[in-house]
Amino acid sequence: MKEYAKKVAVTLLIIIAFILIPLLTYYLLPYFAPFILALLTALLLEPFNQKLMKYLKINRTLASNVSYFVFLGVALFLSYFLIAKIVTEAFELIKFIQRNLPNIQVWIIDFLQQINDFILVFPPEIGLQINQTFTGFVNQLSNLNLISSLGAQTLLITASIPNFFFTLLIFFIALYMINLNLSQINQRFFSYFKEKSKPKAIAVLSDLRNATVGFLKAQVILSTFTYIVSLGGLIFLDVRYALVLAFLIVIVDILPILGTGSVLVPWGLFWITQGDIFRGIGLVLLFIIITVLRKIVEPKILGERIGLGPLATLISIWIGFKVMGILGVFMAPLLIIFYRALVKANVIRYRFQI
Repeated sequence: MKEYAKKVAVTLLIIIAFILIPLLTYYLLPYFAPFILALLTALLLEPFNQKLMKYLKINRTLASNVSYFVFLGVALFLSYFLIAKIVTEAFELIKFIQRNLPNIQVWIIDFLQQINDFILVFPPEIGLQINQTFTGFVNQLSNLNLISSLGAQTLLITASIPNFFFTLLIFFIALYMINLNLSQINQRFFSYFKEKSKPKAIAVLSDLRNATVGFLKAQVILSTFTYIVSLGGLIFLDVRYALVLAFLIVIVDILPILGTGSVLVPWGLFWITQGDIFRGIGLVLLFIIITVLRKIVEPKILGERIGLGPLATLISIWIGFKVMGILGVFMAPLLIIFYRALVKANVIRYRFQI
C-alpha cells in the first residue's frame, strides 16, 4: 500500500510539473529571457569548448574565452549582414509596394472578375462572403499607406532601442559567465540530488540537453537550407529584393501549417496572370523543389538530433502553437522530449496492454 501511494504521488507530481512548467515558462520567460537564451547558447558552445580542450590541450578558461569571442564575432558579422543588407532591401521593398499599390489593386479586381464563374459553383451565401472578403481587401489596399505606417513603427522601434541594447548587453554578460562556469553550475545543480537518484537526474537532463540543443541545431540547419535554396532560386529568376524576400520565406516557413507554399504559389500565380510565364512557373517550381528537398532532409535531421519522428514533431508543434502561440512551437516538442527522457530513465513507468 505504501509503495502504491508513493507511485501515485510521483505520478501526480509529474502531471503537475507538466502543467506548471509551460505556464511558468509562458509568464516568466519575458523576465528571464536573456538568461535562458544565454544558457541555451552556452550549451551549444559546450561541445566546441570540449574539442578545444581536447585537441589544443588548453584549460577551461582559455577554451571558453575562445568560443565566446568566436561566437561574438559571428554574431556581429551576421548582425551587420542583417542590418546593412536585409533591412535596407526591406525599406526599398516597402517603397516599391507603396508605388505599385494601384497596380496591385487593379490586378486583384481583374482576378475577381476572372473567378466570378468559379464563385457561382458555391452556394449564394458562400459566394457572397468570398466576394465581400476580396472587396474589403481591395478597399483596405486603397487606403493603405505603408510609408506613414512605417514611420509610426520606426518611432516605436526607436523608443525600444535602449531597452533592446540593455537586454543584449545582459545576454552577452550572462553568456560569458555561464560559458566560463558551466561545469561548476552542473556540479552545484546535481549536488542537490541524493546519490541514488543522481544517475537518473543526470540521464534525464543529459537526454533533455542533447535533444534541446539538437532541436535548435535542426531548426537552424533547416532554416539556413530553406534560405539558401530560396535565395538561389530568386536570384536565378531575376527577382528584385531577393535577400529580404528569401528571409521572409524562411520566417513564414517556420510557422506551422503555412510553409513556403503560402508565399511562393500565390506569388507565382500572380506573375502568370501578368503574362510572365517563366517567372511564375519558376516560383511554383521553386516551392516544389524546396518542399521535396525538405521532405528528404527534414526527417533525417530531426530524427537524428531530437529522437522524435516527423509526425510526433508536427503534432507537438501544432498543439503548442494553438495553446501558447509562437512560444509553443518550441516549447511543445521540448515537453515531449522531457517526457521521453523521464520514461527512458525509468522515472515514469507504465505498462499498457490490450
